[in-house]
Amino acid sequence: MRLSVFHLLITVLLTACTVEPLKDNVTKQDINIINSVEGMNVYSHRYDNMDRGHHEFDGIDIVVDQTYYKSNDVQRGEIVFYKNPKLENSKINLSENEIVRIVALPGEKIRIDKGQIYINGRKLDTFYGQAHRLGMNIEELQVTANRSDLADNIRENFKGNVKFIQESDETNKIELKVPEGQYYIIGDDWFRSADSRHFGTIPKDNILGKVLGVVKK
Repeated sequence: MRLSVFHLLITVLLTACTVEPLKDNVTKQDINIINSVEGMNVYSHRYDNMDRGHHEFDGIDIVVDQTYYKSNDVQRGEIVFYKNPKLENSKINLSENEIVRIVALPGEKIRIDKGQIYINGRKLDTFYGQAHRLGMNIEELQVTANRSDLADNIRENFKGNVKFIQESDETNKIELKVPEGQYYIIGDDWFRSADSRHFGTIPKDNILGKVLGVVKK
């Protein structure tokens, strides 16, 4: 009898420790190409905070639907056009408006450990759920850092990227609950983005529209 109870307790503990990852089967990595922009809002993006290895948005005209969130909820994974908060006594230089990705929603708890995002204790298992630099995750950065065909300074730069992720900011390891009406945002290139990791969540009023895609060249 005691043995059966012991086995039951072990089973319960193992079940409790096995947490299913949080997936996003809706958001795609591919960027929509907009052929006609008549009647649409076009924003000229001049920064690489959303770079996934191919300068997808840097120097590109981006189409924004500024009415979308008047009738639709903000969803995780969406790229939004937003107004940056005004920071006092900060070394961070923020532009007035920017684009970024929604990572955590109101009421959710978010934690970042060694470049991996966790939502309510669940690993965010999607292409934007972990740190990236130039489109590479930490494993790919490590491989690149060991390539013998690269110049020493370039390899050292990649090693620095890996070290930064592994020794990620202690502040972001502490689980944060996103306040109601607020959103946690992160750019796709973690090394080039100033976002919620630096200044906290943003209110919905700061979200000015949804990014629909880029203008066809």
